[in-house]
Amino acid sequence: MFMAQGPHQHTSASELLADWRSAQRDTVASRDAARVADLALVAAAAAEEAANEVDAAAGAAAEAGEHARATANRARHAALEAAAGAQVAHASAEGDVARAAQAEGIAETAEITARDRFHEAEEQGFPSD
Repeated sequence: MFMAQGPHQHTSASELLADWRSAQRDTVASRDAARVADLALVAAAAAEEAANEVDAAAGAAAEAGEHARATANRARHAALEAAAGAQVAHASAEGDVARAAQAEGIAETAEITARDRFHEAEEQGFPSD
């Protein structure tokens, strides 16, 4: 990981470039993680909606009779459990989105710092390796 140094301390051009490239890779990885977390959030919301629809259907089936009522109640119980699980997954996905956004910000800051150090050293003439 990139280690900040004082404003006038320079390492070699290859080290600065390696720091910059590493920070770029971290930024790409954090953006990918953010996209995955966004997809997980969408999937969790869809699962929650589907579970709620199953619950509504199970309620309608309960009106069909005593035998159907017992079956519908079991389906409704399963749907409620699925909805509860989907809510947990949804909350977890929201946390993943927040953590991914934070990681992306940190990676972008590291990338900018590494790029600026590289360009500063480039302007001042790179120290020999």
